[in-house]
Amino acid sequence: MLTFLQPSQMENDQIYMLSLRPFYQRLNIIINAIEKTGEVSVDVLTTLKESLNNQVFLTSIYSPGLNYFAIDLTTYVSNGLSYKLDESELINKLMASENIQKFISYFILPCAKNGIEIKTVILSTSEGVIEFPGLNYVINTPEKSTYHLISTYVNKITINIGTEIVAEIPINNTNSPYFGNADFSIEKNSLKTIDDISLTFSDPLISKCLTNNFKNLNVRKSNENNLLSNIEFTMNDHLYYKSCLELIAEIWPEYYKEITSHIKLIAIMDTDAFGGFTANLLPDAIFLSHHPNDFLWVTENIVHECAHSRLEQLFVIDPIVLNEHTEKFNSPWREDLRPMKGVYHGVFAFTRIAMWLERLYKVYPVASISERLELVLQQLEQGIAVISQSAKLSPIGEHIFNEIRIIVDKNKKLEETT
Repeated sequence: MLTFLQPSQMENDQIYMLSLRPFYQRLNIIINAIEKTGEVSVDVLTTLKESLNNQVFLTSIYSPGLNYFAIDLTTYVSNGLSYKLDESELINKLMASENIQKFISYFILPCAKNGIEIKTVILSTSEGVIEFPGLNYVINTPEKSTYHLISTYVNKITINIGTEIVAEIPINNTNSPYFGNADFSIEKNSLKTIDDISLTFSDPLISKCLTNNFKNLNVRKSNENNLLSNIEFTMNDHLYYKSCLELIAEIWPEYYKEITSHIKLIAIMDTDAFGGFTANLLPDAIFLSHHPNDFLWVTENIVHECAHSRLEQLFVIDPIVLNEHTEKFNSPWREDLRPMKGVYHGVFAFTRIAMWLERLYKVYPVASISERLELVLQQLEQGIAVISQSAKLSPIGEHIFNEIRIIVDKNKKLEETT
């Protein structure tokens, strides 16, 4: 039986690959426009376009920051509606603010990981720092605001000045960086990643997206300060969030595989303005407030927000909910009225929470977990009633909703017997 609610094994996951289609199309539009500028060699651009046809490479390069950058480059917003830029407008946008170099920089690490050789240039900052998306190193150079030649090979990246290799950066964790120039140094951001999942968003495009779309985020206390900044990570913080993911791996290994296969960013935020949220402009990213003293709450929120991320992949390829966005309904998880898509998202995510708590209770049969499961099931009954009475669903939406009802009924029976 076709299932959408159970975790994906991520092997030949057609839902995930179909959800990448708009991203793939935007990248090709941008590469074609760059070719007309003459700023990047045709060989490099041809290599990148060919590589995008490889599913492994496409999933490797897919990231929240690049997805938003591609949308920002190829569209404009007027009166709340998004419109596609024509090619001449796109080229003008690319030629401004080093946008071509920023765009190409997203390809550097995926090319090295996939053994794709390209040569490009990257601009060091006014402080003499070289950074590019995904790299867990900060490279310090003596030359500020200067272009450097970057070359990618199998599992390594080199930085040149002229013909001299001044630094060689390994992509795997077994080798150490090499420096051919004593004026270069490197710092590793080892505390900011777990299993290739970033815990902070150093990419300024993510900050830009959050700021520009703040009103659309799931933020309850909008008067709070410092809403959009990461915590300053310590070793204890890193171990804490690693332990949360390890508990998911222990209790629900299939779900852990789904998380680590498509989530690129779990941003730990220095605020109490929200519990957690996802944003459809930043796919494969979840945002959580920092709660260092509530381990089970944090772990549950990771499960919850990753469920929203998975469902949003489905919304890319199917409408699922056909109600108008202006229609509002009661939600058991919110005081304000919500569009049906929001109610449906909540029911989907909390059904996965029920599945999580049921598994967790089998391993750790303590009263607080059972009580939490009982509350979630009560809330799900209310949400299911709203959808049953008022939702207009596509065939896939109906299929998922039937899955939800089966799983909730099963958990209710288990709860009654225990």
